[in-house]
Amino acid sequence: MGIHLVRGMLAAILVAGVVFCSLTLSVAAQGQGDCAALTPDGRVPGRCIPIRQCEVFMRILSATTTVSESDRNLLRDNQCNLQPNGNVNVCCPLDNDRIVGSGQSRREGLTLRHPLLPRECGAVAWQRSNDTETKINEYPWLALIEYTKPNQEKLHACGGVLISERYVLTAAHCVAGPAISNRGWRVRAVRLGEWDTMTNPDCQVTHSPEKTNCAPPYQDLSAEEIIVHPLYNKDVTSQTNDIAMIRLGDRVQISEYVQPICLPNKQLRADELEELVVEVAGWQATSSSRMQKSEAIITSIEDCQKQYAAQNVHIMASQLCGAANANECRGNSGGPLMLFKNNAYLLGGILSFGPVPCPSPGWPDIYTRVASYIDWIHDNLKA
Repeated sequence: MGIHLVRGMLAAILVAGVVFCSLTLSVAAQGQGDCAALTPDGRVPGRCIPIRQCEVFMRILSATTTVSESDRNLLRDNQCNLQPNGNVNVCCPLDNDRIVGSGQSRREGLTLRHPLLPRECGAVAWQRSNDTETKINEYPWLALIEYTKPNQEKLHACGGVLISERYVLTAAHCVAGPAISNRGWRVRAVRLGEWDTMTNPDCQVTHSPEKTNCAPPYQDLSAEEIIVHPLYNKDVTSQTNDIAMIRLGDRVQISEYVQPICLPNKQLRADELEELVVEVAGWQATSSSRMQKSEAIITSIEDCQKQYAAQNVHIMASQLCGAANANECRGNSGGPLMLFKNNAYLLGGILSFGPVPCPSPGWPDIYTRVASYIDWIHDNLKA
């Protein structure tokens, strides 16, 4: 990208909006920076310098000819020391990785960075296709939640998604909802590396050339701690704040078949996702014991609110509405709604509830929008 294009883009980005004046740090902090840069996970020490000297922001501008709305807001919010000659200064983070990592892991500025979250996530090691049946190594972050009934019988009923070596996200109703508590079920473990629930280990035969690909045995890890969002109310029909974290009793063994998905930046807004084609997957389909997948389209939150309001269900901005493009249910409750960006997958939502019977044409499923809960996830991560 040439300098003229960057200048034009900067003018379009920064001409509107409130200018952020740099915050002066204490004398003790002056040695580390002279302003406080706004990053997706809070403010960090930075220096107010010309934008062309700030590698982190120049990578955002040069990555694509179209800058996302979240990146526009980030650039505007970090503008400092407005210059009369039109030159742009920004509060540049001293630690570039607080906003982006290396060029390959940046994920268009949408990926979350945190010391207790993996730098490598959402990787694609399979040939993507529109088939409904997944490949044996597809979506290696999908999890199954294991329950124990009062008679000690075990079963898998909900899904989840791996976000680090020790944490799985799922829906709060999957661990604290009435369907669980009224039956006396207990969450005991999480299964990762599953593909066909009828076999262990799993094997898949491919053709041209014919080859048998076998995965390692699945991993069953105990549920050491269950953290339900404090504002979740199982009796509210809208099921807002329907999100929970499960801390695993041990670290998972990362492989081609077990990997974490990327969490989204909390600046990723719902309106940026509207009309986006996303992916869901799980073991809810009755046609196969293997993981199945399908596409969904993120619908307008306003239209979704009006539609569900007629059923006395109030959809909130912290939720997403996804219209399934399938003739049977394929995503487990508590499982992920996935966005594919820059050759990596981001976690857009957690499946909360949907119409009965499933699917019902014209009625979208409701997901907990993960970007709304990034701070809560941060606060509950432990090494």
